[in-house]
Amino acid sequence: MNVKRDIMNYIYRIYFIIWLSGVLFGQSDYSLQDLNSNSEYFGQSVGTSFFNEDVVVHYFGHFYWGTCTTRFGQLNNLVDELKSQNLNIQLVGIGKDSHLSSLNNWIGSNSFPVCADESPFNVWSDWGAGQRDMFVTDLSGNVVLQQNITSGVPDNLESILVSLATSTNGPELCELGDVYVSEAH
Repeated sequence: MNVKRDIMNYIYRIYFIIWLSGVLFGQSDYSLQDLNSNSEYFGQSVGTSFFNEDVVVHYFGHFYWGTCTTRFGQLNNLVDELKSQNLNIQLVGIGKDSHLSSLNNWIGSNSFPVCADESPFNVWSDWGAGQRDMFVTDLSGNVVLQQNITSGVPDNLESILVSLATSTNGPELCELGDVYVSEAH
């Protein structure tokens, strides 16, 4: 009667189901306009196929929440540092158009695309995204990691992104705390 073990087994099963659905059905491609005037892609429609040869961190959050803004800023800084090492890694922040009045919270000094999904929020729905969910796609556009980062950006995210960006054999097993997420080769 180990409740903690039972809960962890349940969580592992959920992550496996999420991973398997990504493998079997893939995530929906999207194309949303970049609203960040600090981004090199400002005004262009960006999305999954736009960055088809990059590792991409897709971050879903609300423009008005302080925690969402903080996490996007942390991801921006991490991806910016990795790009300065000539790694093919991108970040796309995806909020909702009903919160556009708070868009500046995400733009500030951030340099990556910020997009607003329009009601009825098909991109959020197609990806099964919730507030502060992060998805990482590999060089082939396959989702290899999904995690809610409300409690913080994972300590090993940098090594995961570097591994994916430098992989020549396709994605490898990624360890995220006690959760393992992988993609078929």
